[in-house]
Amino acid sequence: MLCTAFVLETRGHRVLFYVVALPIFILSLRELNLRSLGHASIAKLAFAYVAYVLVSGLWTEGLIWTDMANLLRLALLVSVFFAITALLAAGSESFEKRLFVCFALSASLTLLVVFAVRIFSGEPDLWRLTGFGLASHPIIGATLYGSVVLIAAFCLLPQARGMGERLLWVGVIGLGLCFMMLTASRGPLIALICALLITTLIADRRIAMIVFGLCTVGLLGGVLLELKPIVYLYERAPSGHFEIWQQALQAIAEHPWFGHGSLAEGGFAGKHGPSRSAHNLLLANQFYGGIPATLLLVALLGVAALWAYRAALKGKPIYLVLLVFGFVASLFDSRSLVQNLGREWVTLWLPFGLLAARELRDRDSRGGSVEP
Repeated sequence: MLCTAFVLETRGHRVLFYVVALPIFILSLRELNLRSLGHASIAKLAFAYVAYVLVSGLWTEGLIWTDMANLLRLALLVSVFFAITALLAAGSESFEKRLFVCFALSASLTLLVVFAVRIFSGEPDLWRLTGFGLASHPIIGATLYGSVVLIAAFCLLPQARGMGERLLWVGVIGLGLCFMMLTASRGPLIALICALLITTLIADRRIAMIVFGLCTVGLLGGVLLELKPIVYLYERAPSGHFEIWQQALQAIAEHPWFGHGSLAEGGFAGKHGPSRSAHNLLLANQFYGGIPATLLLVALLGVAALWAYRAALKGKPIYLVLLVFGFVASLFDSRSLVQNLGREWVTLWLPFGLLAARELRDRDSRGGSVEP
C-alpha cells in the first residue's frame, strides 16, 4: 500500500486500500490479536487523538452531516492503517526490513522513470521536478522521497551485505536527494538537515556525513550549472508562511479552548490566494481542536520520541530520524493528521505504528510489563 503512493493519486490509493488491504486485515483479525494494542501507550494515545478529532467535528459552525460522515470514514481509515502497521511489525521482526526494502525499491524505480521522462521530454530544465501519484505535488513528493533517503541511509545501508548491495542503497540515496533538490522545495530539505543533525549527536556520524556530502555536492553542482530548480531554491521570494501563521494565531485566539471544530474552513489569505491550511501542524491542530487536541498531539509525539530515542541508543536510529524528519516537515505544510492526508501516512503515521510495535515487542520480552 505504501509503495503505491509513488504511482497512484489519493483517490486511487484509497480505493486500493478498501479493495485489497481492508478485507485482508478483517480476515486476519483473529491471528493479529487486536487487543494487544491496548498494552502500547503510543497506540492508546493515537486512538485517543483520532477519536477527539472526530468528536471535535460536532461543534463546527454550520456543521454538515455528510462532512461528519466523511470525517468518520477518515478516522476509521487512519485507525486501521495504524493498527495494521503496528500488529504486523509486532508479529514479525523481519516485517519492518521487508517493508523498507519494498518501499525503497519501488521509490527508486519510479524515480528512474521520472528522470527518464524529464530527460527525453525535450524540456529537461523546467522549474520544479514532480513525480507520479502523491509525489505529483513537488512538496509532498520531496517529503516522500526524503523518507526514502533516510530509510536507505539509516536502515538498509548499515544492514547491506556485500559491496553490490551497498552501492544499490547509495544509488537510492543519490536519486532521492536529486529529486528533493530538483523540486525546489525548501521545507523538506530543512527537515532532512534537522534529521541528519540529530543523527550526528546520537548515532553513526559517518552515514549522516555521507548524506550531507551528497546533498552538498548536488547543491553546489546545481549552482555551478545554473539549474533552474536549484537557483529557484534561494532566489524565489518568501512563500508567505509567516503571514498565514499570523492569521492562524489570530483565529486561534477567537476559540482557544476547544477550537473551531475539525470541519471548520481556515479561510487564510495566502500569497498565492485563499488557503484552507495553516501550513503548520501545531497551529492547525490548535485551530481545529483547541487545547485538548494540542495536549493529545504533544503527548503522542513525546511518547513516540521517547521510544525512538531509546531505540537510537540501542543502535536503531531510523525511528528517531523518520520522526524528526516528519515532524519538522509538518511545520511547513500540514493541515491535519486525520484529514487531507498525503505524505503524513509515511512521515508520521508509519513511525507511530512501528514504534507501537517496538513497544509491544519490548513488553513481551519483559514478560508483560513495559518500562514507563
